[in-house]
Amino acid sequence: MTRYDPHKEEDEGYLAAEGGQRIDRNPYPPGTLRHDHWRRGWHMRQAEIQLDRDAAGSEPVGARLADNPHPPGTIRYAEWRRIWLTKHGRGDRAARLALKKE
Repeated sequence: MTRYDPHKEEDEGYLAAEGGQRIDRNPYPPGTLRHDHWRRGWHMRQAEIQLDRDAAGSEPVGARLADNPHPPGTIRYAEWRRIWLTKHGRGDRAARLALKKE
């Protein structure tokens, strides 16, 4: 029985971006869900790389989402929240990828 992995193509795209591969190297045919999922993963990693450049140190280590120091409704509040969510989503992906390697 083959195990279904709903994140397979997304993770492949993510790892491709992490390795410096260009988006036009997507191995799946255009117009397919696999192509779209691979691109989504690639774009996620590119967004993380940009966040790392733009917002280094803007979130204290160990902070909770509720620890956002900026007033709700401000751009800084939204940016801090986006950075927090991205960094914590990265942890989820790292755990999933580590399980795949085992």
